[in-house]
Parts: sequence; structure tokens; C-alpha cells
Amino acid sequence: MYYYNIHDIIKVQSDVILYELEYFKSKEFEDSDLSIKTLDSLAGGLRLTRKIMQDRSTSSDKILYTEHLGSAGAQFSIDFGRGIEVTINKLISKSKHVLYVNLVEPLLRFLLISKGFILLHSACLDKNESGFLLSAPPDTGKTTTVLKCVKNGFSFLSDDMTIIKLPNQALCFPKPMTISSHTFKTAISVSNTHDNDRSMRVRSLVHSKTGRAFMHKLAKLNVPIFTINTIGQLIVRPPKYSISSILQEAKIKNDTKVDNLYFLKREGNDIIPLDTTSALDLAVENSDDAFIFPPYAELLKYIIINGRTAFELLEEEKKLLHTFLSVISCFVIKSETRAWFNMISKTTKNKA
Repeated sequence: MYYYNIHDIIKVQSDVILYELEYFKSKEFEDSDLSIKTLDSLAGGLRLTRKIMQDRSTSSDKILYTEHLGSAGAQFSIDFGRGIEVTINKLISKSKHVLYVNLVEPLLRFLLISKGFILLHSACLDKNESGFLLSAPPDTGKTTTVLKCVKNGFSFLSDDMTIIKLPNQALCFPKPMTISSHTFKTAISVSNTHDNDRSMRVRSLVHSKTGRAFMHKLAKLNVPIFTINTIGQLIVRPPKYSISSILQEAKIKNDTKVDNLYFLKREGNDIIPLDTTSALDLAVENSDDAFIFPPYAELLKYIIINGRTAFELLEEEKKLLHTFLSVISCFVIKSETRAWFNMISKTTKNKA
């Protein structure tokens, strides 16, 4: 059994290792907010479509997700009791990245909201005890900018998700970084080792923006998408690398006070201040982009945590996010050439 304690806010136990949570690896504990266990197979036979079904045999809020192939494909159940219990079949347990991204992380988002925190889709860095966030749609160039910042002495807190505690504290969430095809050259140029150049290149191309866009289109069709995704990522592992494996000198900072949030945009060459309402709309849009892959949309109407539905929790998240954004400075930072690192560096030097 593996145990993860996320900043003493959320405790996770799992019989499958969760590489994205390795930073939070913990000693054994009794009560968990989220537990994952594996069974050889779950109930449910062949069917004509993928479906979520409520388990009427228990008094708890338990659901079962199954696809066309029944127990031969990807299956899981979720019991929204005092602590959330996720049961997966053997197939899902073999694809640990799919397990985390498609099941664990969305549930962490709602658990954190229920405790008054935000899991924000953003990178977080610190320079001279001043923290800032980078937010952008997938494949914009955020990870490339993060690598350049860390290479040049910035402290690292996160690349993909940041935990926000009001009024303006960021807690680190240092998951392995996804090295996409356009980030590949930067990752290699700053890396301390070139041993995995070929492997990184191939995996980055397969898991590129084009590849993910194809999977999103496929998800709209009546196909066993979770099964396809699970098997596909078993064959070609996602290009995931810890910040320390790319930059041994990287400094991981536990928390920081956030002063600025930069929304990266690939056009023009300018830094434009944003009002709180506009910043909220962009932050919500970018965060929602990170949680769109099935079965997230199907799960929403069944999630219930401490008596609150997913939709009530998302409204609470917007209120928390508005409060957070109102006490920091927000900007759209535009660059046709993805020169965000240079622009951010000038800003931090001016402050120092």
C-alpha cells in the first residue's frame, strides 16, 4: 500500500503507486480522504455504450463506470462515503498515468474545494520571495517557460497544478512534467543528461497536441474511450519527467506568497493588466481545459462530497478564486515568439 499526505490537507492511500504524488509520499496512516484499491474485475457485461450506473444495492452514493467490453475493458467504481473509495480493475491499474489524470486528480480537485482550497491549473515559481503563477491552455509554452526560469535560478513549486490557500498563498504540487514535442528542445538543452533523448522525442511526438486532439474527437463517438486510452498509454508511456531529473540543481519550494498571475498568450508583444472579473474568466477556462477528458463530464452529476454536489462545489471554487484574484495582480503577457521568460525576468528584476 502507498500513502500520500498532500500538505496535511488531503490524505490518499492506494494499492497502486501514483507517480504524480511521489513528492507527498508518507508513512502509513489510518483515515484517508481518498483510497484506491484494485480488483481483478468488476460487475458489468458487454453493452452498446459506455455508461455510469448507480449501485442501488447499497445505501451509500456508489457508482459503477463500464464500457462496451464490460469486464474485459476499463472499469471502476466510486463510493462517495465518509472517505471516497475508488475501485479499479486490473487493466486500469496497469496504466498509472491514466488512473491519476482521469480519476484521481479530478477527485482531488473537488476534495480540495470542499476543504476551502483551490487546485488551480497553473505553474508556480518564486524569485526573491515573490511568487507568481503562469496560466495557459495546453501546449501554449508554459512548461518551456518554467524550465527556462528554473535554469536561471527561480525556485520551482509546480508546472501543471498549484494548490491555492486564501488569501494568496501557493502550496507546491511538483508532479512530473509533461515534455511535449515543442518543449523537447528546451528540455534537452537545459538537461544534465542526454541519455533518454530518443525516447523523449518519440514519446513527446505521440503525446503531442495533435495526438490529444484526436483522442478528444474520438471521445465524442460511441467508442470505449477509457479502454482505448488506457491501452494506448500502456504501449507508449507519456513523456513524464521530474524537474530534478531534467535539472539537478532545481530548488523545490514548499510554499510562497503569490503576487502576480500571468496568462500566456501567443500573439503580439505586450503585458496588459487584467481586472479581477476578466482574470477569473480566463482562470476558470484554463482550469476546465485540464479536466475535459472522459469520463469527467459523465462523472460530474454523480459526485457528492460532504453533502455538496460537484456543481455546488464548482460554484464555491469560483468564489474562492475570485477572492484570491482580487488580492493579487493579474496580467495577460503576449509574445508571438514565446519570449515570456525574458519578459518575466525583466519584471522580477525591476521588483528586486
